[in-house]
Amino acid sequence: MVRGVRVPDAAIARLAEDVVRALIKPGFIKAKVPERQLAERVARLLVETMHAEQDLEEEAEKLAAKLGRQALGMDQRKLIEGIKARLAKERNFPL
Repeated sequence: MVRGVRVPDAAIARLAEDVVRALIKPGFIKAKVPERQLAERVARLLVETMHAEQDLEEEAEKLAAKLGRQALGMDQRKLIEGIKARLAKERNFPL
């Protein structure tokens, strides 16, 4: 299971399998390795991306907490989302 997110490993595996099939069946990609191996790699990439986004979220929350006193009256969630978007842009991380 991905930390901080309630997505079971089985759901990630199914999603990865569906993505691989959706790319192979119409010929968008030609597999050089077995589909199962591709699906496992896609699943790993999905988990790594979710972890990276969670790290970004945590960093944004810490920065928002530091700015909290200066940003009185601002919606905390909007502040965190804005910081997260800025950090993602600086790191070329797609949200």
